Amino acid sequence: MPINTAHKVKDTHDWFTRLTVDKEHWQQVRQCAAKCRTLGSMLLLTTGFTALLLVGIFYPPATSLQAQIIFIVLCVVNVGLLLSTLRLQWIDYIKPLLDIEAWVQQMRSGELDSKVSVPRKGQIAELAVDLNDFGTMINNLSRDTEQQLIKYTEYTEQKNLSLKILYDVASTINSSLNLSELLEHFLATMTRAIGAEAGSVRLLNAQGQMELVASIGIDNDLLQSERSLPGKNCACSLNRKFDGFIYENSLALCNQHIEHRFFKQELGLIVVPLQYQGDTLGIFNLFIQPASYQENDDYRELFTSIGKHLGMAIAKARLDEESHKLSIMQERNRLSYELHDSLAQTLTSIRFQIRILDDILQQRNEYDSWQHLERIENTVEEANTELRSLIAHFQAPISNQPVIDAMKDLIKRFRSESNIPIFFQHNIDQPIQFSDRVHLEVMRIVQEALHNLRKHSEASVARVMVRELDGSRIQILIEDDGVGIEPSSEKILPGQQIGLKSMRERASRIKAKFTLDSDPGEGTRVILEVDLEAKPPEDIVSIETSIDQSIQL
Repeated sequence: MPINTAHKVKDTHDWFTRLTVDKEHWQQVRQCAAKCRTLGSMLLLTTGFTALLLVGIFYPPATSLQAQIIFIVLCVVNVGLLLSTLRLQWIDYIKPLLDIEAWVQQMRSGELDSKVSVPRKGQIAELAVDLNDFGTMINNLSRDTEQQLIKYTEYTEQKNLSLKILYDVASTINSSLNLSELLEHFLATMTRAIGAEAGSVRLLNAQGQMELVASIGIDNDLLQSERSLPGKNCACSLNRKFDGFIYENSLALCNQHIEHRFFKQELGLIVVPLQYQGDTLGIFNLFIQPASYQENDDYRELFTSIGKHLGMAIAKARLDEESHKLSIMQERNRLSYELHDSLAQTLTSIRFQIRILDDILQQRNEYDSWQHLERIENTVEEANTELRSLIAHFQAPISNQPVIDAMKDLIKRFRSESNIPIFFQHNIDQPIQFSDRVHLEVMRIVQEALHNLRKHSEASVARVMVRELDGSRIQILIEDDGVGIEPSSEKILPGQQIGLKSMRERASRIKAKFTLDSDPGEGTRVILEVDLEAKPPEDIVSIETSIDQSIQL
């Protein structure tokens, strides 16, 4: 009994297994039949027409009533099969294809969310589902692309604004605006760019205070009381280590420091330092609504870059001012030394001669008096000549004419002021044109050498020679047969022989080689070699003001 039961259970399990397999197989068959029903209907229609044709040939309807009935039945069946086939063709192919065509037209017109009607059966049903999935994917892709395009457009507009402002910074720094106008201009630019309610710019002065330079939207009474803030105690200045753009949500610290409120409404504070080589030279303060402020890296980079560029402009302006003051001091010292070496000594001589004349007049010696008056007259004439020489020496810069023509003008002037015969020689075939700065320095050196020759050499003859050593060097030689220079006389003392030091400094500024060869009683030779390809260093420190490349599209 247990064995039979086990066999029954096994048989039942096998039957259910076969039934499941048969059902799956039958389902596949049904799916295949559903997909191929149109083909089946076509085959049936073909079979019906074939049967009708055979009946008509072998059993003509006119032969018997039975043949007529068979023929009529076959005709009715064939008509039914034809209508059924046409209906299946419409349902399975024609209508779905028309729906797909309409969907394509809708997609082409921009209706990316349109859908294809999915047939209940048929092979095109799967195609319709795939097309709907494809349309959904295209719609999502289009929506994402549009969002990305909007973001990129906003990003590009922001970058273009940043580059425009930076270009404005670079071009305006090189314009004729003074420092105050420059800072006021970019205070307005930054205030508009970020939508600030108010703003101010301060510079660190010599007393270590943040002095107000310009402001927008701040009460005048407040400005008068807070025109200068302590640089080391102010909450937004030097007591903090600046690392670029800073934003504070509240002005509580500033209000506490000045013991009253800056504004009636609550505003945030943006601090942009004006820095150069790690030193903070000033600050931009921008007051903005906390709710409207959005921390944006583009603004952070832009304002930090503006602060660095303006910091360089401030440093350059201060260096230019210091250089101008130094240049004025040097010219004053030079003029004082020249006056001391020439005119002052002559006037001192006149003073002593007048005292001697006074003694002679008291002795009532008429002959000696006239002789001494003649000496005084000659000394006064010498003083007048020296004064005119100094005026000519400190005149406006020499025009930048070709070297040989400029040398001829200097020698012509020398001949008019001195009785020393001087010869000029050169081997220059083509006109040589120096840059404005090199031309000025070379002509001043030659002018100084001729001045010293006329004044101190006591020479009987002199020579100036210009020759081209090679394609890139010019040598200028100035020599005489005078008394020469004592070795100790090259030690420059205040008020004595400042010209030699001046010539060396001028030659150094244009990277030229200056040589002085002189022995007592053997005359003096001054040699200047100028390299036409050398680029002289700038007297005033130059500061780069190009657009920060860290901001890129």
